[in-house]
Amino acid sequence: MSKRNEEDIDTLDETLANLTLVLKKKQQVLEERERALEKATATLNRDRSELLGDKSDSDVLHLNVGGDPIAVLRRTLTSVEGSMLASRFSGRWDESLEKDSNGHFFIDQPIELVRPMINYLRAKACETPMGPPVKSPHLKDYELRQDFYRLVEYFGMTPGIYPTVIELHRGEPGSAEIGSFPDCYVKSSEWSTFTVQTQGHGREITSFEIVLGNVERMQIGWINESMYVENLSNDHRSGVGEEENSLALDCCRGGLLNQGEFTNLEGLSIGAGSIIRCEQKGHRWIVDGDLVVSSIASDETRHFQNNFLPPTGHVNNSSDKIIPCFSGKGVSFAFNQNVIPFLFLYLTANDVRFFLCEALDGFTNCSILPVALGSLTNKLSQTPRLLSGHLNAQTCISNLAHGNYLII
Repeated sequence: MSKRNEEDIDTLDETLANLTLVLKKKQQVLEERERALEKATATLNRDRSELLGDKSDSDVLHLNVGGDPIAVLRRTLTSVEGSMLASRFSGRWDESLEKDSNGHFFIDQPIELVRPMINYLRAKACETPMGPPVKSPHLKDYELRQDFYRLVEYFGMTPGIYPTVIELHRGEPGSAEIGSFPDCYVKSSEWSTFTVQTQGHGREITSFEIVLGNVERMQIGWINESMYVENLSNDHRSGVGEEENSLALDCCRGGLLNQGEFTNLEGLSIGAGSIIRCEQKGHRWIVDGDLVVSSIASDETRHFQNNFLPPTGHVNNSSDKIIPCFSGKGVSFAFNQNVIPFLFLYLTANDVRFFLCEALDGFTNCSILPVALGSLTNKLSQTPRLLSGHLNAQTCISNLAHGNYLII
């Protein structure tokens, strides 16, 4: 064997030895991370056990609804995450909730309003792609239907019972994968246009935001639904903002499209991961937290003349609806309706953690507990009285700032 071959073998042996050492170190790191994860999981389970006791999603809860008995699984009542109903029956507040003489949870509402809500949640629990989709409840009697809307809103269930629906408006059927509530998203292999509406409910969407993935020629905005469809051109490559009765932010060119007219917004940079927020039905546009253009004179930013919609946000014809609409092609872009973030506190048995909470404009979908922020430590061992109801979002933020409420 030549000397060079011996040197090559020695070098190879040394490389293999070093590689083995690197692999051992990486394995040690992975094992340490696994142990840390197991420890964190055990801590989380312990905290949950201390907080909820022996409560389980499979618990059968016996309710007294306005004098009528009904039994339902805990996981059915908690299936719409973030709702007041889910928080109320999560198990954390069982000891403080109102009960009848038999120890059954009491809901002071008529059974004809509560039963449709529970039956809908039951149907959603066994919904499959192969079966017919579950339809939102529609009560025939007008007064009863209005009462049902109020009940659903009271429990923070509107997004779950009447979810936001993304529909393909223009494009090749089958080219887009559309996610439904609570994960509203689109994955489109072809350039298409989509509309967004609330299913089975008259509540209008006044603000929304879209989180961009890897997209092409993205245009995000609004259309006057009936007039837009009525005057739609034959150009299938024409998107929202390029057609009459539509307004959009052009993410590719960095500007505003107002019924076919383009206005450049110098310096505007939008890419994957950007968050586009459209407020007041097209009067304000926010990109990654910065207000980039507005039709409101008092806003300190670039302005445009909004001929698409009057400042009040209402159209002249009551049959016309201003609805969100967006055009594009891409891997994924997520949609959130009427989202306003504000600070809330999440309690475990050991600590207080800060998170961001999302709520609908004008309403909270949270439970409100009257806990002074300065004395949280003393409250951890107590079960505070649960309050609920409609609260203006600005009121909640104001009260939180003054330490009057704990929002969970």
